[in-house]
Amino acid sequence: MVKVHKKLKASSIAPPPPWVELPAEITMDILQRLGTIEIVESVQRVCSTWWKVSHDPTMWHVVHLKFEPGSNQSRHRMLEKICRIAVDRSQGQLLEISIQNFGSKDLLNYIYSFISSQLRHIRLVKCGNVAGSLTVAAKNFPLLEELHTHLTLITEEDIESVGRYCPLLKSFTLNASKCTTIGYSLSPDDCQALAISRSMPELWHLALILNPLTEVGLQAILDGCPHLVSLDLRRCNIDLEGDLETRCRQQIVDLKQPHASCQDYEFDSEVCYYIYYSSSDDYEDDYDIWLYR
Repeated sequence: MVKVHKKLKASSIAPPPPWVELPAEITMDILQRLGTIEIVESVQRVCSTWWKVSHDPTMWHVVHLKFEPGSNQSRHRMLEKICRIAVDRSQGQLLEISIQNFGSKDLLNYIYSFISSQLRHIRLVKCGNVAGSLTVAAKNFPLLEELHTHLTLITEEDIESVGRYCPLLKSFTLNASKCTTIGYSLSPDDCQALAISRSMPELWHLALILNPLTEVGLQAILDGCPHLVSLDLRRCNIDLEGDLETRCRQQIVDLKQPHASCQDYEFDSEVCYYIYYSSSDDYEDDYDIWLYR
């Protein structure tokens, strides 16, 4: 009877789930499709195998995080925590990072201090005023190829530092950079344009939606960035006519003119909100709605 009982007890033990037996590289490929948030908040808790895989640095070559509209501020803080966890786990192997609708200068400084020289792509969307965060940090990623910022304020010092320390940079987006302070007047200003012209001679692609540059700044970019093949000037308060228009058409293969439609621009609604509230007397009451919509 004792032997029978032992056999029954042994046979009642459930076999391990089939995914535990998968090779590690296949498991990684599957889990990476779920995204940064899912891995940190749930996937790693499924079993010891997934816990181990979720802590492998090769899982963290790409980190994309987005604060969803309608979420409360505790979620905002949680995303910052998840971002730090992801950067820590990458152990210097991070290749691409995208942060949308949250972030701060402190968070970016943390990220930039821990990532390695392998970083290729940075994307910042509605991160507010992070001016100065790239001025010192840019020297840490000499292999950077793409820097895309939308509704995120960086300065001409940041731009020049990126140009100086990132010689492989080919694609730069500086869309609505000034749209981080409601009420800001988009008066003519060539500081960013001149910084680009002085420091980014190898650029192929440049986007400057709603930038305050003038004809002088545009001329400087054409002179300083002779390899440009695409240039986005939509919503810029600049007139392309005469010799300047001719040169743009001759030099730029893909030219989006100032009055061209922005319907295909992912964040055009945010830009419209900025323009509307900047011209409204009630913008202060609606600022939080605009910032986290």
